[in-house]
Amino acid sequence: MRWRWAALGVYVAAIYTSLPVAPRVGLRLLRSAPGGWLLGPGLPLLGAAAAGMLVLVLRRHRAPVWAYGVLALAALGYGVALSWLNAQRLERTHLPEYGIAAWLAWRAVAPLMPDAFAGYATAAALASVIGLGDELLQGVTPGRYYDLRDVGMNALGAVLGVLVLAAVRAGSGSAADREHEDHRE
Repeated sequence: MRWRWAALGVYVAAIYTSLPVAPRVGLRLLRSAPGGWLLGPGLPLLGAAAAGMLVLVLRRHRAPVWAYGVLALAALGYGVALSWLNAQRLERTHLPEYGIAAWLAWRAVAPLMPDAFAGYATAAALASVIGLGDELLQGVTPGRYYDLRDVGMNALGAVLGVLVLAAVRAGSGSAADREHEDHRE
């Protein structure tokens, strides 16, 4: 279980230590043809393809109906956020960045939680706090600034990531199998 916390720590350290250079790297990526496509019209297309694949996974695992609803809610959230950030394409990276943070946080905290909902809620909260820390550090990093909108986007990325995780986990076998898998490591 320690390696799960270590993985989360390494990810957070990568986010925080990249603060001084991330905008320059991101802008270079955005100005390249592949990066411009990925952060522009490609991201919604890739998101739609991922959602389609997740629906197939849910069908294959005979997930409960609520899992499809949660996945649809997450897809709607991603769609609205990506539309809202259409003019600020580099800001779109907050969504997957904090979705990954939420997943890593969930891997670390889930074995300590009394039930699945508590694990998901704690993971989303922890990833959101990590996003707040990111913005607070930007407030003292030369060339960067604190932006409350980014705090919100980080939190939204965390919550949407947890929704996708919950939907996928609902279709990954029986509750007893998932419990055994979670505590096995």
